[in-house]
Amino acid sequence: MRASLKRLDIIEPQIMAQQGMLESSVYGIVNRVDKVDGILVPNCVRKWKGTIGDMSPTDEEPTIYLIEKLEPMILKHKKYKCMYGSRGGTKSRMAQDVTSGEVNSQGSKVFVLRERMKALKESIYAGIEKSIKDLSLAGFRSVPSHWEIRHKTGGKFTFGGMQNIIDMKGTSNYKIFLMEEAAKTKQNTIDTLGPTLRGTPGAELWWLWNPESSQDPMSKEFINPYRAELDKHGFYEDEHHLIIHVSHEDNHWFKWDDSLSQELAKDKIKVEKGIMSKSRFGWIWGNKFNDDIDSSVVTEDWFEACIDSHIKLGFDAVGAKTAACDPSDVGSDPCGYAARTGVVFDDVDELEAVDGNRKMDLACQRAIMYGADSFGYDADGLGATLRDNVNKSFKGKKTNIYAYKGSTKIHDPEAEFTSETTTLTQRNDATLLNKDVLYNKKSQNIINTAERILRTYEAVVLGKYHDPDTLISFASYNTETKIGIKPEMMEKLKAEACKTPVKPGDTIRFYTKEELRKGVVMPDGSRVSIPSPNLWDAVVTSLDKASIIQVIEEIDLKSIYVPTVNAW
Repeated sequence: MRASLKRLDIIEPQIMAQQGMLESSVYGIVNRVDKVDGILVPNCVRKWKGTIGDMSPTDEEPTIYLIEKLEPMILKHKKYKCMYGSRGGTKSRMAQDVTSGEVNSQGSKVFVLRERMKALKESIYAGIEKSIKDLSLAGFRSVPSHWEIRHKTGGKFTFGGMQNIIDMKGTSNYKIFLMEEAAKTKQNTIDTLGPTLRGTPGAELWWLWNPESSQDPMSKEFINPYRAELDKHGFYEDEHHLIIHVSHEDNHWFKWDDSLSQELAKDKIKVEKGIMSKSRFGWIWGNKFNDDIDSSVVTEDWFEACIDSHIKLGFDAVGAKTAACDPSDVGSDPCGYAARTGVVFDDVDELEAVDGNRKMDLACQRAIMYGADSFGYDADGLGATLRDNVNKSFKGKKTNIYAYKGSTKIHDPEAEFTSETTTLTQRNDATLLNKDVLYNKKSQNIINTAERILRTYEAVVLGKYHDPDTLISFASYNTETKIGIKPEMMEKLKAEACKTPVKPGDTIRFYTKEELRKGVVMPDGSRVSIPSPNLWDAVVTSLDKASIIQVIEEIDLKSIYVPTVNAW
């Protein structure tokens, strides 16, 4: 008899949940939080009762509070629901509270995912346990041995890595798939979870993350395509997507959180003192990507200063026209293309085609239309067919062609090596020469380009004078003239430039594209996979002064030279 009663205690709530007889959670939508007699009092502008995606207005007292910015998360039903943004935006707390309420009141099942299982218990597992406790929800039982938190209704939280869901059967019973701290989610994971939901009618996939690089899979999938709307309104919505950007400025509890407020104040001081970069501060507390990596020769702050620096500093885009490409004749990488007038880059783009021959043809056509005086291409590992394509494309043209080989010997090896972007300027108190420090021409040209970027930063931000010929400018896109670098390409170029780490060793050298794809070990021991830097390589190729001088040394330079601006 006792066993039968115990089973009845389990079955009865399950039946009630199925019939909608359980008490639904009441959600209070908060537009501000006041402190009255030392107690925080949320001001609710609306109250909702029901299940996620099916809510009705109510006058009942809320059991769960959430900020106004996140109200659509409970009102709308979408296949993909995304909350992204900086620290202190209450993304995690909202998701944990709402899903806990959903399991408690509806008997729903929630699958909590991570790319990897490591530290899952110490992070979101503990966070959901805390939400359950803070909300005073009864009927839950943690079962760590099975990576579950179960409810007497039959609802539950299941925790696992991606391998778990791939191997797991019966995912059709889950209402919500929650991927928290999703910044490092792989493209394969995104592609896998979509079909998983197709077999789960009515299920939702929630993504929560603080974006890192603009070129990470999550950014490319859920932010970049909708960037204009997200920047303008803070959210994007279509038939399948609900994407919300949320920051500490949207969190009405933030100002009452002494710990977070003090952290923000300290970081502001670090920026003022130059201890923290503006780009890193913008990533932590604002709506910025984090494209910086340790040991890179270019930082975001430097690059940002170079955008329209010719306008900021008041010099014109005049001089010889130079175009260059990284043809990418092997694999699926697009061809990187860059073109500049003097030191001003007004065209940086990706050219896609079915094969390397066609990519090279497109680059040549683009350079001809640009009116390039010189055209360079990365010739390392390049087949004879592609080299022939270049010659045929420019037959009868006055354009000077140069084949850039970064693997070859450096230019001017006996000159003294100087650099502001590296620490390798002296060794044992002895003056170093180029040949002592630089591994090959690629290393030399990357360092030279980084030096241009640093000098431009010093000129724009610090007010230090530099000859304009020694600077660099990336012209932003003008919607009226249709000239300049389009926003998505500028973002990609910045990411590539700021992900140019120096390879450890006695000389300055850089990783191959294959090494970047496999992953680079950072100073903190982490491994970062870096996409092929096609745009950055094209920019560097266009600035190979030695190659350009070599092919035009017998040409009347007066025909293409403007004395006040870099013209090589």
